[in-house]
Amino acid sequence: MLHQYLSSSGYFEFPSFSVAVFTILLAMVLSTVIALTYRYTFREENFPNKFFQAIVLSSTVSAMVMMAVGDNLAVGFGVLGAVSIIRFRTLIRSPRNIIFIFMSLSVGIATGVFGYSIAISGTFLFCIAVVLLDYSPYGRLSNNKIELALTSESAQAVETLLTQFKQQGIAASILRIRMQEDGLTRYSINVSLPAETDPQVFYDSLIRIEGLSDVRYDARDNDEQL
Repeated sequence: MLHQYLSSSGYFEFPSFSVAVFTILLAMVLSTVIALTYRYTFREENFPNKFFQAIVLSSTVSAMVMMAVGDNLAVGFGVLGAVSIIRFRTLIRSPRNIIFIFMSLSVGIATGVFGYSIAISGTFLFCIAVVLLDYSPYGRLSNNKIELALTSESAQAVETLLTQFKQQGIAASILRIRMQEDGLTRYSINVSLPAETDPQVFYDSLIRIEGLSDVRYDARDNDEQL
């Protein structure tokens, strides 16, 4: 039966129950492979379990919608109008995560129009490309970019801090200097931490330095900036 489904190239205007079940199950299996590939190549600390579920489930939804629409133009416009009412407020910052969601939706669309060979071959090649990129130099974690803001009584304390950064192999440069009404100077410093350095641990070490006060930092993910 599996060979019969995969070898069939016709379009089912009204798919039978068995065809619909096979299509949805195939979409779920392929999206699960994509989600497991995402899990295998994930290199950060906190794994997003809900995002993993979204990758698996989004293909089944798109496959069902495509089968329901079929080649009926009126139904397609009705579905488009219904979806436009829903306001999605979840912000996906990482371009890589967007690609995984889009790939899962694409698998659902391909299976929903009964392009099984396209869905299977596309998933296979996509996962291979993800793994190869993960083992390439482009798969390594980049440095943590943070913007450090602190107040100092003297410029010498800041110069000493920058010297310590240089000795530790940490790239840092002063972005802004602002004089405050209380006579203190506010510095904004761009710091590039090694990938293995925890920004919170780095911050805890800074607040113990004498001559520095009101130390704050803003973490920036390089991959989120396009």
